[in-house]
Amino acid sequence: MSSPFKLIAVLIAAGFCVPAAFAADAVTSASFVPENVDAVTSASVVPVQYRQTDWKPSGFTDAKDKKRALFILDDPRHESVTYDLCVTAMKFFEEKGFEVELRDLIANKFNPLITSREEFYHAKDGFGKTPVDVLTEQAYVKKADHIIFVQPNWQDTDPMFTKGYKLRVFSKGFSYDDGPKGRVGLLPGKTFYTIMNAGWLGMGQGMSGDSLNKNPQEWETWMFAMRVVDDDAAVGKDMKNLGRFVNDRTPSNLDPNYGEKIEALRAVLRKHLARDFNL
Repeated sequence: MSSPFKLIAVLIAAGFCVPAAFAADAVTSASFVPENVDAVTSASVVPVQYRQTDWKPSGFTDAKDKKRALFILDDPRHESVTYDLCVTAMKFFEEKGFEVELRDLIANKFNPLITSREEFYHAKDGFGKTPVDVLTEQAYVKKADHIIFVQPNWQDTDPMFTKGYKLRVFSKGFSYDDGPKGRVGLLPGKTFYTIMNAGWLGMGQGMSGDSLNKNPQEWETWMFAMRVVDDDAAVGKDMKNLGRFVNDRTPSNLDPNYGEKIEALRAVLRKHLARDFNL
């Protein structure tokens, strides 16, 4: 073995270098999983036997007597805990009699980018013709009573597809406009909510007031910051911000009691949805 390969082998053995095959997406399918997998990736995945990936929502219809929940997912990994939380929440709303629609942004190849002057001025000022892909998404938003974003925590801000969706779809002229006394919201009666799987935000499950008492001050600081951002996103459009379910107590990837713990997490989410949506 040449010296560079010897060095790589030594680094791997010592835990300083992790091959690409050990990435989070390969955790449950790799022939060899490192014992320190939970130390080398924060992107938690659900073991195959506990996944809910076969379940799909029924979608929106034209029924006039139905409440509707629109889920907007930003995660390419359907084996992720984020996706599991999304499915758990969609099941919850269908069980409560709602119509549920999922917009899987990455799977649908939604374009989050604003790359031309025309797109910029349409999103920001409502000028020009609405792009076809934006019209498609706006039709779902119009039908929805509850708009629920589902995403992993990515450097403490919205992931790219979520941010691009909010900017392009909730454009001026669709979600808000100018009035004689300032901004006027155009989406009255709709609610805004976020489900976010996180790594470390002080240890909690829910929103402000839902710390698990490990580091309550840090948790409250993060929740206050997110509340400000969400209020700004919702209130200017005449929507009501119902807050977030933030989870940073995910079972370790190789936890021998993973099945029991993921079911407990799902139960916590259902409890918080019932509280936050008054269902």
